[in-house]
Amino acid sequence: MPHQATSSDSVWNQPWLIWMVVIFGSISSAGFGFDQAWWASIMSSSQFVENFGSLDPATNTRALTSYQQSLGTGLGYVGVIVGVVCGSPLNELLGRKNTLWIQSAIVAVGVIIESTCKTSYAQFIVGKLIVYLGGGIATSVIPAYQGECAPKSMRGLMSGTYNAFLMVGGLAAALIVYLCRHISGDWAWRMVVVAQIAIPAACWMSLPFLPESPHWLVSQGRLDEAAVTLRRLRGQSFPAEAEVVALQQYCQDQRERLASATWAACFTDPVNRRRTFICIGAQVFQQAQGISFVANYQAVFLQQIGFQEVLLMSVVVYVIGVTANFLAMASTDKLGRRGVLLCSAAMLGACMFVIGGLTTNGAANMSYAMQVAAVVMLMLWFFSFQVTWGPLVWVLTAEVPPSQVREKTVALSGLGAYVTGLVIVFVNPFTQADIGGRVALIYGALSIVAFVFAWFFVPEMKQRTLEQIDEMFQDEVPTRAFQSHVCRLPMETVVKEGQEEFVESV
Repeated sequence: MPHQATSSDSVWNQPWLIWMVVIFGSISSAGFGFDQAWWASIMSSSQFVENFGSLDPATNTRALTSYQQSLGTGLGYVGVIVGVVCGSPLNELLGRKNTLWIQSAIVAVGVIIESTCKTSYAQFIVGKLIVYLGGGIATSVIPAYQGECAPKSMRGLMSGTYNAFLMVGGLAAALIVYLCRHISGDWAWRMVVVAQIAIPAACWMSLPFLPESPHWLVSQGRLDEAAVTLRRLRGQSFPAEAEVVALQQYCQDQRERLASATWAACFTDPVNRRRTFICIGAQVFQQAQGISFVANYQAVFLQQIGFQEVLLMSVVVYVIGVTANFLAMASTDKLGRRGVLLCSAAMLGACMFVIGGLTTNGAANMSYAMQVAAVVMLMLWFFSFQVTWGPLVWVLTAEVPPSQVREKTVALSGLGAYVTGLVIVFVNPFTQADIGGRVALIYGALSIVAFVFAWFFVPEMKQRTLEQIDEMFQDEVPTRAFQSHVCRLPMETVVKEGQEEFVESV
């Protein structure tokens, strides 16, 4: 799918609409991050526990039981999994924008159910499940939408916005929880839930101004609309008609494969199977290294080791997360994927092993210095994760899937992530109750496995076009040879109106 772009095709020379897509095309993911963050913080809130906790006869105080924690967190992930499965056909049939409309409406319904409950924990977790259902749909649509709208020079930046907005939503939630901590009564937590409605509202206001994916428009035969959209995304001088013809020809060349683009085709075709394995594996190890534990149970963990100001620390965690994600967005297209994932897996494992070692003898035997050291290691782990595995896995999810089964591969990747997360959030409360901070040793061991996975299976795709990536997978280029491989589809230099331009692929 060749197109022409000037030699000044840099991040800062893009039309304003690209930046609208960067910001508002991913804003729906902030809702998932918001709900996940306030739930992690609110489990330590005395006002919330007073409403929904169980009375402990031994201490005569209320607390959420391990069962309630597991159910409240786990059923949310069930909603995400259902959303991922439902999101793929919606994404294919209705397009990216219409799917985002539906996703925002679902989140709004869930927020209303959550915020209107009084003492019914069942109603509360049903609302939470529906909010997470919307989060699962966002997981299906946003990586595909950003990857298809992005010029090559911005694919890493744009694909990383999904995770960045998870952190932005999480920071907003943690900050609101902290500011509301002294409110008496249930408005201390209810106000946090009500505030979440701002995210679907922002999505509704921005969607009329966002373009549909030009790839999806071409796949539906809406060629004139696709040309108009490409000029809006790339600039008025962009040869949109030629690009549309190339996109259409590419679709025709893939017709036989597209006709067999079933869910099974993600695994039965050897080339597709390799790409599907990379996408799912990366998502699985993103979760397995401990982000579900840190995102959902870090407040409980800090309480267990005797650390004070737990809610304030939740705010600090998400400030770190937002900062790390913006650093990742700025550096991903320069530093690449493979080497960063390898180095960070080693760092993440080391941090978790230190945390596990510090907490081995239990909270009662930890000095204040050890508590501080454990918290510092947790913050370092979170920063390292959010600058590497957090956003980079979504970059892989945007660029590795083959075009003929893109939506299905993205959906399977999200499914792999959230099934893994579901297992962790169901099991972690009981494991953490039994062994305390030593649970970190398990996640440290899984980081070692993640390192091995990245070494053998994740190739370097920095500054490669989607078509060059297709070519290398079709030619069965070994994983470690991707970076040096010379493709048959290189960038070509042409001369037009006295200035150099480049023929490249989106």
